[in-house]
Amino acid sequence: MQYERLVQWAKKTWEERYPGQFYMTIWASSECSNKIAQDQVKPGRRLKGKARYEGLEELESTVIVPISDYGSRGRQMVLTATSGAFLFKFTDMDGEPFDVVYASSYYDDDVQDLTAVALVPEGKLEVWAAFEGICARAVRPRIRRRRDVYIIGGTDAFFEPTVEWKDVILDDRLKHDIFDDIEAFFSEGVEIYRKLKLTPFRKLLLAGVPGTGKTMLCAALAKHALTERRIVVYVSGSDRDGATFEKIQRAFQAVASARLPTLLIVEEIDAYLRGDDKARILNVLDGVESPNNPRGTLMMATTNYPDAIDDRVFKRPGRLDRIFVVPTIEEELLAEKMLRHYMAEQWMEEHRIVVSRLLNQPGAFVREVALHARMLAAHERKTVVSPEMLENSVNSLLRQMKLDGNFLAQRRPLGLERDGTPRRRSGYDYRD
Repeated sequence: MQYERLVQWAKKTWEERYPGQFYMTIWASSECSNKIAQDQVKPGRRLKGKARYEGLEELESTVIVPISDYGSRGRQMVLTATSGAFLFKFTDMDGEPFDVVYASSYYDDDVQDLTAVALVPEGKLEVWAAFEGICARAVRPRIRRRRDVYIIGGTDAFFEPTVEWKDVILDDRLKHDIFDDIEAFFSEGVEIYRKLKLTPFRKLLLAGVPGTGKTMLCAALAKHALTERRIVVYVSGSDRDGATFEKIQRAFQAVASARLPTLLIVEEIDAYLRGDDKARILNVLDGVESPNNPRGTLMMATTNYPDAIDDRVFKRPGRLDRIFVVPTIEEELLAEKMLRHYMAEQWMEEHRIVVSRLLNQPGAFVREVALHARMLAAHERKTVVSPEMLENSVNSLLRQMKLDGNFLAQRRPLGLERDGTPRRRSGYDYRD
């Protein structure tokens, strides 16, 4: 285990520098080695009472390869999470100097998750804890009211949502229920939570197959929240780190410090509920480490694969407050409304001929049918999309979906049959 190597190295370093001096070996915050904290927490910083932080010294370690991550901080790119070995220097409340040996390292090459340990002299734990708290606050994103959405973990720092709530085409009852739940929480619910001495943190989940419009719905809710002068934070898995607990943790820290009503959006939350991260995220959902923003935080999460979220999340009261299933299109009225929207000014009453064929499909199917037909007409230099073009678009997309399904069903891994003979290759076998 990596932490054992860190502890062994730290103990050896301690005995060389402070022979005979007693210490405590503790798990430490990885934020103490974060370059943002090290740049912002200056020597001479008061910690607790008369105790002060006096600076740091980088140490050579045979078990740690120093390396830094980087990310956006406002409009600038800066070094962030860092592995390394350090000697942190302090003076205690009586003015006596003392040091802390600290080491942080990544657990393995595949998971960018820092493990950190510290050797703290006996009786100095309160000062060290105060230092860790200051480092954590320095690392947290500085959340202020803006006209756009904060991004945690993405390649950009902000984005501006453009989808209006009126443009979301969904079953009226479902759309009304989602909106009312959110508005009721911010208008009356936060105060009810506080009176019951509960953290005002509400958790909603949108579940549905890909293409049903969950992302568009979140974008519209984000835009509405901004018009209501709420803060909106979006957790992104689009960068090289992917879906990690560290991003969820940063987002929770950010919304906890916002002190303003906050909407937190986590798409594809099932991607975060894997491996060791699952237990840590469950603790957050349980309320043990929930963001305690007194003005209220509402988390809107989505999943394409609810089966990937086990019963410990779905059936445990309090982990998810409401689950809204966003279905495929079930009524012709909704299908026609959606088709009219995407056909826009090129809609004709004759286009109703394809409406019944749009049932049991996600909204993305309707969008692609309309876009393909409109582009086909534009390619032929026509301003009118004929019913035949629309039918051809439906047929083409259905054929594509069938072919994709057949490919996945017929594809076989290369290898041996059960009797040990080489498996015959088929036209659908995957080859490197």
